[in-house]
Amino acid sequence: MGVRGPPLDLRAFLLRGHCIRLYRAALRSARRAPAYSREELEQTIRREFELHRFEGNSQTIRFLLSDGLQRLKQLNTLLGIQGHEPDVRV
Repeated sequence: MGVRGPPLDLRAFLLRGHCIRLYRAALRSARRAPAYSREELEQTIRREFELHRFEGNSQTIRFLLSDGLQRLKQLNTLLGIQGHEPDVRV
């Protein structure tokens, strides 16, 4: 299972949900990448999220979410995925 810490307040709980949705959306987009780059792209996505996994500052988390959304949009544009905006809000 996961690492358990102190219970989250409502804002932290909601931010966590946004992070999980962004992570899943990024991995779904990575599946559409060409086979020769898919594994590296998935590893990069996982590494980025793991790097900030235990971030506790909500302002930093919101910044990372905003940056992640922008990077996901760029990835989708690069891969030619249009018309689908991830349902992740900051």
